[in-house]
Amino acid sequence: MFDLKSIPSSPGVYIYKNSDNKIIYVGKAINLKKRVTQYFKSDEALGYKTKQLVSQINKIDFRVVGSEIEALVLESSLIKQYRPKYNSQLKDDKSYIYITISKDKIPLIKSAFRSNLNSDSTFFGPFPDSSAVKNLLKTIRIIFPFYSSHHGSKKCLYCHLNLCPGPNPDLKEYKKNIIRIKNILNGNFSRLISKLNKEMLSFSKSENFEMAKTRRNQITALNYVISGWRNLNNLYQKVDLQEDQISKSLRDLKTILSPYFPKLKSINRFEAYDISNLGNKYFVGSMTVFQNGKIDKNEYRQFKINSKVTPDDQFMIKEIIYRRLKHKEWKFPDFILVDGGKPQVSAATSICNIPIIGLAKKEEIIVIKTGDSWQEIKLSKNSPSLHLLQQIRDESHRFANHYRKRLIKKSTFFN
Repeated sequence: MFDLKSIPSSPGVYIYKNSDNKIIYVGKAINLKKRVTQYFKSDEALGYKTKQLVSQINKIDFRVVGSEIEALVLESSLIKQYRPKYNSQLKDDKSYIYITISKDKIPLIKSAFRSNLNSDSTFFGPFPDSSAVKNLLKTIRIIFPFYSSHHGSKKCLYCHLNLCPGPNPDLKEYKKNIIRIKNILNGNFSRLISKLNKEMLSFSKSENFEMAKTRRNQITALNYVISGWRNLNNLYQKVDLQEDQISKSLRDLKTILSPYFPKLKSINRFEAYDISNLGNKYFVGSMTVFQNGKIDKNEYRQFKINSKVTPDDQFMIKEIIYRRLKHKEWKFPDFILVDGGKPQVSAATSICNIPIIGLAKKEEIIVIKTGDSWQEIKLSKNSPSLHLLQQIRDESHRFANHYRKRLIKKSTFFN
């Protein structure tokens, strides 16, 4: 008798083997223990073919995965590799579905049954669950838009939903997307995310911020669908994925900060401040704003330092926040983020009753002053809340540097 209690209640793939240690059936489940246990209930609950399968099971293996997309790919890979006897007997092999990628100049991606497979196409499968495959393709299409049929000269419905590359695609980028999709269907998630990260950093260094943002969103989406079991079904229903992630980041951030700032009931707006200077000239500061779930560039402000002629980040942070607070017509933030550690936070809290936190670049530790004591919070490098703070902090740094360079250019021109 099998020790069913040892089977985890985790999502994954279960593998049945006979007395010859041959794989006879492969399946996927949200809850491995619950699914496998169903096979060993009373005979009356099982069909004839399933009874035959159960009578030959001698060993049960399982592989735990983190998400439905990984289970789909793994299940398909094992079925293709071992062609288990009962996978075709319990379900007509002809009803299994495949994903095909044509070898046209502009490749097309679609699902097809075995009888409709084209030998000139690359195909992935078989997949026993056709509805899961449809969800998978919808998910992939949000992350990496593709064609499912030849495109006309005008925009289609999918174009307006950002699910289609449009009538005049960038062929180089489109073919890269095809390669990325193949990586997903082969289960190479880590390799793909690593490549996208490198591309994002490269675009950022070359100041191609639009493409860097595209890569960031693709990485976020991929992490989303491989982080939970039901996220595959949810993603194509939630086109505003970035907004979903930001909402979760804000909720988590409130939970993190609330013990230190009990009056912090919600986070609708926060502001980030940074200083930029060069030598003994051109001291400037910046304020960037995040509100209503997004960066709001209309609310950005720039400050030319008036009261200091030597480098002093603490004094300058204090000055620009003091000047900002005088503007009662500007909506006040729920908290303020300064670029720096204890010195910067101490300077800011000395003139401000609004919650203040610091985020220093090297250690990326959140610094908080409560009364006369200090608190340091180190979040996981993968924390969405940390990523959000980093994004707004880095945006403040960029904006301050941009203003300083503009002043230098202007001064050089007039001199």
